[in-house]
Order: sequence, then C-alpha cells, then structure tokens
Amino acid sequence: MPLPQRIRLREDTTPTVKDRQSGISTLICRVPPFEGTTGDIAVDHYHRFREDVALMAEMGLQSYRFSISWPRLLPAGRGKVNEAGVQFYSDLIDELLAHNIEPMITLYHWDLPQALQDEGGWEARTTAEAFAEYARLCYARFGSRVKLWATFNETIVFIGHGYINGLHPPAVRDPARAIQACHHVFIAHALAVKAFREMAVAGEIGFVNVLQPHTPLTDSEADIKATELADAIHTHWLYDPVLKGTYPADLLAQTQALWGYLALLQATTRCSVKTAATLSV
Repeated sequence: MPLPQRIRLREDTTPTVKDRQSGISTLICRVPPFEGTTGDIAVDHYHRFREDVALMAEMGLQSYRFSISWPRLLPAGRGKVNEAGVQFYSDLIDELLAHNIEPMITLYHWDLPQALQDEGGWEARTTAEAFAEYARLCYARFGSRVKLWATFNETIVFIGHGYINGLHPPAVRDPARAIQACHHVFIAHALAVKAFREMAVAGEIGFVNVLQPHTPLTDSEADIKATELADAIHTHWLYDPVLKGTYPADLLAQTQALWGYLALLQATTRCSVKTAATLSV
C-alpha cells in the first residue's frame, strides 16, 4: 500500500556480523540483557537489505533515511578503515538508487565506538575530531551518490539519557558532564559541516532534533518562567549554538547556579560552533 509523500523512514543494521565492531549501543544491550534478549539480531537488515528495498519500492517510498555505524567503518573510531563495512553501505546505496529511492544518511545515531568511549567519549574534545575524520570518510566514499545528510540524530536524547538520567551509555548522572559532552557534539557537528563544504559535497547537511513545545499550565508568572526555562533547555540549547554560535542568554542567566559550566563554554569557545546548517529535520 503506498504511503503519503514526504515520509522518510529510517532503519539500522545488525551488530553481530563479522565486520561490525563494538559500539556503546551494542554493549549496553547486553549488560544485563532484558529477558535474555540482546538485540543482536533484529530485522536483520544487513543480510536482507535487498528484500527490504524491494518492499520499500512496492510501498512507493521515494526516500529512505538510514544511519551508518561508526564502529563498522572505523573499528577504533579513527585510523584503519574496515572495507567490508564500507562495501555494505555502498551496496545499500546502489540498491536504493536502482529502485529510484533517494538515500539520506545519518552519521550518528548513538553508536559511538567503544574505543573512543574508553578515551572519554563525548566528554573529550578528541572525540569531536575523530567524528570529523569519520565524516570525511563517509563523504569520500558515498558523497557522489548521497545528497541528503544529517550529522546527529536527536542530541538531547543521547545526551539527556546518557549524562543526566543515566538510562543510556555511558550511564552518567551529572548535568555538568552533560553540558561538556553536548558542547563537544556541537563542535563535532561544526567540524563535519566544515568538512562537507571543504570537500564540495553536492547536497545538503543538517541535524535531526526532537522539538518539545511547552505551554504554561496557568497564566501565573511562575508557570510562564518555568515554561521559558524548559523551552530554553529543550530547544534553544540545541539550536542556538549551531545556528547562532552562542548559547541562549536566558538559559545562562537562569541556570548559572546549577550549570555555571555553560557560561564557561560560552566565554571560551563562542565562535567555534556556529555552522549555519543548510538542513534541519
């Protein structure tokens, strides 16, 4: 049955095949496994992508957004390339194009190479630099065939769950560390967009966010201020650094006591983040 136009579906691939190395999203599913399940084999897209693409074509899909596994291409997070992993994504792209389905690549959907996590993960500036290297590899191998790119999928989710409530790896509960990690994600995005432009990739690049509108419960001043703060955290914290090169002033003012570290980042690296992304999904 054909689906409505302008819907982009997304899928991931299995972590158990021989070319896939350890990433944080794989390991967290195994410690401890829920009811004995690990997610190692799910829809098995890796082995059945040709069938999947044929079904997409039958449904009338015109585009398909999928994420690339960073540890599949660069097992150590940087350096030596795993050519078998590159070949899988190359074959997938060719199959999509053969069925007149436009591929859209997401570079990061929460699958940080474990080797980089061991070095500090997103709390380390070097992870942002490694991400830029990974992005350049993807542009070089796939950029002639892929026109739509997203750097990060839902930053507030993997930062919030990873560093504030501890539900996702690295299972930390520390707002200051969350700010540090998120800031390096912004820098990684900026470096990836910079590389995209330097390499003259013919296409658009941006990021995928979760917008969370907020409405005050009542007309009271307290509820209005609480709503403004929630909007600053869930929206402007994620968009302003990327699009304006600064953190929202109201967030800095209202959270100084708890998140004073944000002001330090504002003062020391103000101009390093802005990228003016061409595409925001």
